[in-house]
Amino acid sequence: MSHPLEDVINNADGFILIGDSSKDRFPAYSYNAYMHVQKRFYCLDFGGLTESRGGYEGGKVYTSVDEIPDDHDDLAIIWVHPHDAKRAVDTANELGCKRVWFSFKTGHPDAVEHAKSLGMEVVEIGRCPVYYLDGKPAGCAAHAAITKISGSYKRAPQTDPNADRRELW
Repeated sequence: MSHPLEDVINNADGFILIGDSSKDRFPAYSYNAYMHVQKRFYCLDFGGLTESRGGYEGGKVYTSVDEIPDDHDDLAIIWVHPHDAKRAVDTANELGCKRVWFSFKTGHPDAVEHAKSLGMEVVEIGRCPVYYLDGKPAGCAAHAAITKISGSYKRAPQTDPNADRRELW
């Protein structure tokens, strides 16, 4: 039986990845991992970055909601600082997303409650989606292996913003 988060990320098609390069929160490793497995996604950067950096330098990055193609699904993955997460939730909602995944160090309690108040499903608060991605690059697979050794990988999705953090192991 697969983990519910494996199902979420591997079945997502055209999800939204929201970051902020102006505050050192551009999800370059994740961008690279999704490109590596040929996952369809759209990256929106609050910092104005128009091309990815990192392992997949030069990939398309959007800077406004109006630029995002309409063929995205209902999942948004948030990679901003916790105090900016509420803005990211509003952006995801504006794009019609019904589910939100707060990646590590993004799940501010106010943003989580805001998402819930908008009727959005909070999929996870804290763990990186790439841990659960089929075919991830070797470096990401090694990090995911650490989560498996620690026992964090198999735990149920975290949806309580006030619970103990278990983000990196």
